Formats: sequence, structure tokens, C-alpha cells
Amino acid sequence: MLRLRLVIPIVVVFVLTALAAVLPSITFAADGPAAATIHDGGDPTTWGFTPASTTVAAGQTVTWTNSGAFAHDAAATDKSWKTPLLNTGASASVTFSTPGTFTYVCTPHPWMLGTIVVTAAAAPAPPPPTDPIVAVAPPVVPVADVAPPITVPDPIVADPIMDAPVDDSAPPIDSGSGT
Repeated sequence: MLRLRLVIPIVVVFVLTALAAVLPSITFAADGPAAATIHDGGDPTTWGFTPASTTVAAGQTVTWTNSGAFAHDAAATDKSWKTPLLNTGASASVTFSTPGTFTYVCTPHPWMLGTIVVTAAAAPAPPPPTDPIVAVAPPVVPVADVAPPITVPDPIVADPIMDAPVDDSAPPIDSGSGT
């Protein structure tokens, strides 16, 4: 049980350290613009947006690029935003400032659907510590996770054989004479 109490905090610290090392790169990658490609060709039922759903943080921009042969656009079904009609190879961008889910279509081809999910903007990461002692300090192990000390009695004071009373009323026995 003691071993488990010592291992779990170490594993938790390791996992949290690994997450702290990875999360800044994930946040940094999400800060750039997101891209969606408009595609057509072949069967019109296969025309659409790739990816069909894009998630960004509030304040981020999504850029649509038309890789198809026909002119397309991206327009919110609630009419809150719209790109211009894009010819082959053209691009247009929209910056999303309000969290929410926005369904959009291609106006000339309304069966082409997509979704933008805008999450709340992430709080900026705190600056790294400047004090090198704080930066490399080992985790503190709570006192409750340490086994209590074992109490050993003092052998001179608490020895039951040495402290037993001596019976002086019986005569001594001579082991060599048999009497």
C-alpha cells in the first residue's frame, strides 16, 4: 500500500509534466489560420468542403481555397458571413470572433455543406519561471505519504530478563554434585 502511495504521485507528476511540454505546441499550432478546400469533379453529390468540420478558437481565421473547376463560395446559413464567389485557385478568409457553431453552404451548390466550430479563445500561457531554483525544484512529497518511524525500546532499560527480580530464598544448586 505504501508503494502504491509513492508510485501514484510520481506517475501523476510525470503525466502532468509531459502534458505541459506538449500543450504549448498544440496551442501554438491552433493560433495560425485554418484551411478548408472546396472540391468538385465527377459526381456532384461528392462535391464539398474538406474538412467538412473545422474547429478554431475565437479570433482565428479560416481560409477557403477553391480547387474545383466551378466557381464556389462559403456562406453561413444564418447569413452572418459569406465569402465572395471563388474561381478555380482563388481563396477567401473569414475571421471568427464569437464562439458558436456555424453551418455553411456553397450558395450555387447548396448540397455542399460544412461546419465551423468556434471555441472560446484560450488564455495565454503564463511565462516560464525565471528563477532557476523554482524551475528545477523537485516535487514535494506530503508528510502523510511517508511511513511513521518504528519505535524500538531501549534494551538496557526495558529488558525483561535483566529487570526480573531475583529469588534469593532458595539454596543454590550444585550442578556437578547432584545435591
